Amino acid sequence: MKVNVYLFGAVLTLGLLPACSQPRQAPVRPSPQAVRVIPVRSGPIAEGRTYVAEVASQSMVRVLAQVGGTVAALPVEEGEAAEANDVLVRIAAPEMVARRARARSERRRVQQERDFACARLETDRVLAAAGDLPPEALEASKKACRTARLAVRAARAAERETRAITARSVERAPFEGRVLDRMVEVGQAVMPGTPLLMYGTRDLELVLQVPEGDIARGLREGLPVVFEGGRGEVREVGAWARGPGRMVEVRVRVTEGNDTLPQVGGTLPVRVVFDMREEALSVPVEALVTDGDAHYVLVLDGNRVRRQAVLPGPREEGWVAVEPTGSDSGRLVAGKRVVVSEPERVDVARPVLAVEVTS
Repeated sequence: MKVNVYLFGAVLTLGLLPACSQPRQAPVRPSPQAVRVIPVRSGPIAEGRTYVAEVASQSMVRVLAQVGGTVAALPVEEGEAAEANDVLVRIAAPEMVARRARARSERRRVQQERDFACARLETDRVLAAAGDLPPEALEASKKACRTARLAVRAARAAERETRAITARSVERAPFEGRVLDRMVEVGQAVMPGTPLLMYGTRDLELVLQVPEGDIARGLREGLPVVFEGGRGEVREVGAWARGPGRMVEVRVRVTEGNDTLPQVGGTLPVRVVFDMREEALSVPVEALVTDGDAHYVLVLDGNRVRRQAVLPGPREEGWVAVEPTGSDSGRLVAGKRVVVSEPERVDVARPVLAVEVTS
């Protein structure tokens, strides 16, 4: 019986030997995740909206005809500059010229009558002093002289009036500026009140029509405005919205690039900047992950990624400014690569195979 137990133990040992001699298997390593990455930028970033602006003068006046007649001359071409008091329009008004001539003739006639009546008064005074003229005749002579003098005053006033009216046939520049739009041509007949031209200052501004909702989102006076070749600032925001589209008029003061603007009435795209950072780290919008009230990006470190908490800022053309927070905030610098391919799905515990893409 004892021999059988030994034999059983030997057989059992031999049966187990092959199993114990097999090599151990290596642990299974997780395969790397393929991710697309892009470098972090550094520089200015501005969030805003683009509108179509119309170029206008800061101050404009409509010049109207003050007399009826025919446009005789337009010395300043449309778009040209003029100095204060330069002639802008000459109107030929024959009726006013004739009226002035009649007033001049009437003034000369009553002056002759005054000269005759007052000279006769001097003679009558000599005769009355010698007793050769009754007092009644002397009084009549005095009255005639006074009446003649009053008639001369009235004639002179009428002549001055016709002279002033005739002067209105010449329209002059009220200030230094430029002709913005000519509404008449030489030879055209006009009546009093006919618009002749639009005249404005040389200082230009931009006029925008913006939706009422953009005002509620923060469009206000003082915001910077940028356009190709220049900059500006929101000068005035309209008090109310007009039309079925509820559009508000916004005026922009041009601070740089006045000479690069089109002529008055021309249009160009401009961007009103709601928020701007002069020097900011920025990442593509798709790299930013929002988790409740928190935001983060995945930063590439070797063949791994780590979460970096950030505070998002203004956005521009698909990029968003970010401010890193936390103890590792100093490790997020320009040139560091962040994940842009569905970062919310990346497992930070697994290695990654990074593929850099161009912006």
